[in-house]
Amino acid sequence: MIPFVRRADGVHLGMSSGERALLTSLTEQLRQVLDGDLTDDPVAERMFPDAYPGDDDASAEFREYTQSDLLRQKTTNATIVHEWLTGVRDGPLDTEDEQAWLRTLTDLRLTIAERLGIADADDEQRSVEADAGVGLRDVYDWLGYVQEHLVTTLTSH
Repeated sequence: MIPFVRRADGVHLGMSSGERALLTSLTEQLRQVLDGDLTDDPVAERMFPDAYPGDDDASAEFREYTQSDLLRQKTTNATIVHEWLTGVRDGPLDTEDEQAWLRTLTDLRLTIAERLGIADADDEQRSVEADAGVGLRDVYDWLGYVQEHLVTTLTSH
């Protein structure tokens, strides 16, 4: 299981077909979340946190001017990753692709962390020890590994 491989011409996707299938499904689900009504979804609070905690008016104004652009960028990033996973894109990742991967993996981990109730290190430890959600917790850890592997691969020359 080597998610990314550095070759002479750059970093390439090295995931197995099973890993690609899992990540394709997760990316499709992320796109559905981003395309849906985020008004009452707690995931929105994780992906678009208050810029000014304690000042509802300033936070609302900031959100008004930035959230649609952030949402569009998150959707674009997820689409880029989806295209790599499904073979629409191939070859070495360019700078935009690398950033899309890093950001999408972060968004996936934030989404799963919210679903698992992980907000801090104590919550994370409790989720490791809990019986419920073990499968989802495994996916959360795997995504962390993939993200770490990508950073390591990008920074090694």
